[in-house]
Amino acid sequence: MNLIECLMKTGLTRHESELYVALSREGELTGYEAAKVTGIPRANAYQALAALVEKGGAFLVEGSVPRYTSVTVDEYCKNVLRHMEEVVEIIKKECPQRRKPYEPYITITGFKHILDKIKNIIDEAQERVYISMSDTEFTYITDEIQNALKRGVRVVAIASGKLDIKGAIIHYTAKAPGQIRIIADSANVLTGSISESEQDTCLYSKNKPLVELIKDSLKNEIKLSELEGGKKNE
Repeated sequence: MNLIECLMKTGLTRHESELYVALSREGELTGYEAAKVTGIPRANAYQALAALVEKGGAFLVEGSVPRYTSVTVDEYCKNVLRHMEEVVEIIKKECPQRRKPYEPYITITGFKHILDKIKNIIDEAQERVYISMSDTEFTYITDEIQNALKRGVRVVAIASGKLDIKGAIIHYTAKAPGQIRIIADSANVLTGSISESEQDTCLYSKNKPLVELIKDSLKNEIKLSELEGGKKNE
């Protein structure tokens, strides 16, 4: 994502985002000047500037001719995070719980969403995590693995190449890039393939038969690795 797209993720429209960048760069601008430097039609610029003030991205500087100045980027980001924390707390508190236990097979599509799910699975693990993927894919989740190890979580990695993960049990075996499998606490499983594409697809579930199926598959990979002499404790 570029800067404008990131600002839009905070709740600003495209025009408001463009005006925020212009105000950050120029310091103070009248509505006319802001429209001129951004290329936004004047009527739209005035409307967007008013909305930007209302959303906490700019201040109105009173004078014979009203001028606008941006809230500093540090202050704006702090406010966004603070307000988002409040929103998240309300969602957690008020969102209803599922009435009946249900463990569906969930299809997760898109590299970003899959990676987020993998990181969340590792972050929420309490006892153990088994991960099978090539050394290339492990680079995406090194921080999460290190944090899990610090919490005392047992991490077993099945990889195709050299890994620098001190504290993990590592089994080396031939693995094609892209194929991933992960089990956490014998309760959460994710399997599928990734290639940094929006078309990437993985299956996630807490369904016990699937968990057991993937667990057996990982056990077989570990046995194969040990027969090949590919086990390493760090």
